[in-house]
Amino acid sequence: MKLIKLKQEKLVEEKAVTGLVTTKIEYAVEEAKGKLEYTGPKLNPELWHQILSFFRWTYKEHSSECQVRLYVNVKLGRWAAWAFPQAARTGMTARELPEQESEEKARERFAVWESEPSDDWLYFGTVHHHCSASAFQSSTDEQNEWNQDGLHITVGRMDQERHDLHARFYLAGNGYEPDLGSFWQIEPELAERIPKGLHHHLAAFQMGEKVVKDFPDIWRENLIEAVPEYRASLPVRYWDEDNFRVPMMTRVDEALEDIHNQCSAMSVDEGEWMADLQNLVGNEVAQVILAACIKNQVTPESLLHGLSQSMLEMD
Repeated sequence: MKLIKLKQEKLVEEKAVTGLVTTKIEYAVEEAKGKLEYTGPKLNPELWHQILSFFRWTYKEHSSECQVRLYVNVKLGRWAAWAFPQAARTGMTARELPEQESEEKARERFAVWESEPSDDWLYFGTVHHHCSASAFQSSTDEQNEWNQDGLHITVGRMDQERHDLHARFYLAGNGYEPDLGSFWQIEPELAERIPKGLHHHLAAFQMGEKVVKDFPDIWRENLIEAVPEYRASLPVRYWDEDNFRVPMMTRVDEALEDIHNQCSAMSVDEGEWMADLQNLVGNEVAQVILAACIKNQVTPESLLHGLSQSMLEMD
């Protein structure tokens, strides 16, 4: 796995001559090269498809993201997953509830894993989905993941017959581009015929397959209806020219996430805002207005305010 994100730290060099001088030099580390090799157990396909089946259920029933935590047990040579209590109907946001796990709940978790309670289970990653949007690492995901060691996967296109994936790996604050072929069991004969450099893409393709599996009922129970947050009005956001240096599809995904989150907070479901988006695309006058707003970095509210001021001056 290739190092792609470096934890920014300063190296400090200090020296002193007693009674005379002290010196301190700080070095900012801006670039480093590194690799990481994963040699642990593979993800069990049945476990993986339980997770995706749970994701499809949450998308269908709650129209919102959800997440599971990943655990690995080196002694047993296998992975496990668990959906802790979290808010439902949160749009494109996965939010666990701040509840301490009781002994009874912990025993129930280990029972599902068919394991005795043990510290050998290491929390080592997360998986969450992005509803009908594509899989990518949002800025919120990055903030949540960089200090959590392990494999982090986003699953997208939950409404499709095949889902897409985006994966990251963090260790000690440093980010790596993971090879999913190291975590997923590719058939030996097929692996031999495919160049090793393509194993990641092959694994991602196989992991994106829609396979229906039963998942623990407690995962359903742990999806708890969130109390809607009503907003009097949306915050005014101005255009930032720096955003246009980001690739188009990244900007599209980020915009969809913003719309999904804000509309969810207003209790507006995906169908409603999608209909408004389609109407907006089909309205040529609205397109002209939006283009003018983008070009001149003003909001529609600013235009209306300017018009009203002009009319008052004319009166």
